[in-house]
Amino acid sequence: MRALGCLLVAFQALGLAAAPRARAADDPAATATVIPDDAMARYLADLEKSKRLPTETVSLETLAATLAAAEDRLIHGDPREATRLLYGLVESPRYRPWQDTAPYQNAEFLLGRALARGGAVLSGERYLLRVLRRGPAAAYYVPAHRALVDLALQTRAYGRLLVALEELPSTGAPLPRDSQSERAYLKARVAYERGDIDVAQGEYAKIDKLSRLFPGAAYFRGLIAARQRHWAEARAAFCEIAGQKGQDRVAFNVDERFFALKDLARLALGRIAHERNNFDEAYYFYFSIPEESERLAEALFEAAWSMYEKGENDAARAFSEQFDKLFPQSPLRPEVALLRANLDVKSCAFDRARVTVAALLQTYAPIAAEVGKSLGDQARRQALVERLLSHEAALGPYTDADGVTLSLLKLDDRFSALQAALRQIDVDMAEATRSLSAWQELALAARSRDKVQAAPSSAEAAQLLAEVEALVPLLGADRPLNDKLGDLLLDVTMKAFPPSSAGPYEAEVRAAAALGRRLRALRAQMSEAAGALALASLRDLDDRLRAILRQGRLTHIDAVVGKKKKLEIEIANIYKGKLPHELFIKLQAEGAIGDDEEYWPFEGVHFSDEYENFR
Repeated sequence: MRALGCLLVAFQALGLAAAPRARAADDPAATATVIPDDAMARYLADLEKSKRLPTETVSLETLAATLAAAEDRLIHGDPREATRLLYGLVESPRYRPWQDTAPYQNAEFLLGRALARGGAVLSGERYLLRVLRRGPAAAYYVPAHRALVDLALQTRAYGRLLVALEELPSTGAPLPRDSQSERAYLKARVAYERGDIDVAQGEYAKIDKLSRLFPGAAYFRGLIAARQRHWAEARAAFCEIAGQKGQDRVAFNVDERFFALKDLARLALGRIAHERNNFDEAYYFYFSIPEESERLAEALFEAAWSMYEKGENDAARAFSEQFDKLFPQSPLRPEVALLRANLDVKSCAFDRARVTVAALLQTYAPIAAEVGKSLGDQARRQALVERLLSHEAALGPYTDADGVTLSLLKLDDRFSALQAALRQIDVDMAEATRSLSAWQELALAARSRDKVQAAPSSAEAAQLLAEVEALVPLLGADRPLNDKLGDLLLDVTMKAFPPSSAGPYEAEVRAAAALGRRLRALRAQMSEAAGALALASLRDLDDRLRAILRQGRLTHIDAVVGKKKKLEIEIANIYKGKLPHELFIKLQAEGAIGDDEEYWPFEGVHFSDEYENFR
């Protein structure tokens, strides 16, 4: 059973089931509903036919009990164990007679969710579509439709899943109102991605206000209007999310994405107000973003810049200081340092501005040079990407030059999704390796029972295998080289100890080996995609740093010129008999003491009872 458990997890992790196909009409367990078949179903059916599954009594009660256990595992964050339990319900021929009951359909729905949550997204989609094929009148149609749309939003596969939904067979039943809004949202996202703004606006307008996707539709309507510089229309759309009327009640249904959207809408409203020079209004919207928001760093920086443009230097400086305190590792810190230098120039603190600019140039000029080198050196870029994808990337803060460069990158959600997926693939590869070992152990045990000794195919193959195995401890963190060695080790192992062409578990051993290769190939493709995103972020960082350094040098010139003009004004005033404030105070103090006296500035502490007018 240990091998069976490993293979169940490996199948669901890899998502390698074949394309759905109808079960044979002569299946004695089949009823009116046609259930798609896949590799896991065939595997469990074969185990059932060969009497390798443990004998147990099944009933609607055992189905409900197993379903409850799977739900508990899913709630407590263990989707893989939930998947194992649900596969035993949904794909076992024993439970096929109850396929038209609500508990069985709930198991199908939960299996789709568990697979997706465990990282097997395509397998999860297949089971959710299996629920939807039962038609809108089925008990779990609406939640399955919602879960599939969530997967489309999570994976950005809007077009592919929209096609899959629209190709579902028609049962004559009308599509539920909520599902109609979700279809319209997917159509709008597809149109928006291809740049068809008119179609996108039309589809967004069809979304019902009670739909959970209405806030997202309102945000995109505002985004489209803002890009067209229709500020009033954009502001009205964003206000539907950020400041709906009647705060004592919710104007529409919401999901976990709503609060992030609300913060984005507030940020957008602040930017619109800033664009229209309504700095007080911009301050209000920036200030309304809560402290726990992921957008707080952007809000603080933009609020500081807005106050700077208004001329509220003290408020701008307070925002920049709060930014430094809360976000010392933010990618925006070069921009904030430049803003602080500009504030010093505007406040006539020219010496401090020159110090700030000097520190800015000293800190970021070498980083800009390293970024330029990385853009021209593929090996160096690959090393940076591998470091970004490693576990170290989540630890921080960085202290070395490469680490500081990585901390300045603006990486979007797509990179974070690839990062999480690659970590999951590493787990899956380890499980696939364990599954291969389990099948090989079963094959060895079967051959031992048949008195067949496992021996290498040749002395040369055995020697080559030993040499390749000796290379494994010598490898470091070079992921591409590790992947190549993994493929080589697998190939050499299969050559040295080939499975018997007619022996037990031969097909399983070959299938498990193929799965390992496919996983490594998939990881290489995802690493390449992550590298492309990182390259785009590096180019953006190169542009940002060049612009900041150029502006910093101009600010340094402004500080020098300002200092020169300030001195010229002071000299002109002295020539006219007008003393600067600082010099006047100093001369006033020196003129009040005798020749035999010495002035000592106060260095103690004033207590409240020392003041005559203390109340």
